[in-house]
Amino acid sequence: MQNKILLIGAIAFVAYILGSRAATVQIDKGESVRHQLVRMWNDPKAKKERQKKAEKAAKAARKALEKARR
Repeated sequence: MQNKILLIGAIAFVAYILGSRAATVQIDKGESVRHQLVRMWNDPKAKKERQKKAEKAAKAARKALEKARR
């Protein structure tokens, strides 16, 4: 029983470490903050996500406007 608890704890610890390292942004040494922001802004995935969020916000605004008009 104690071995199972240790094994589960070890697996949880390794998963935590790998997950926390995967979430960090990789930054090139010597790259300016402005250049990093421009690179992130022009990223295709970021553009697609911004478009989705904008459409969702517009839909919510239209819905709220319709509700206010009633």
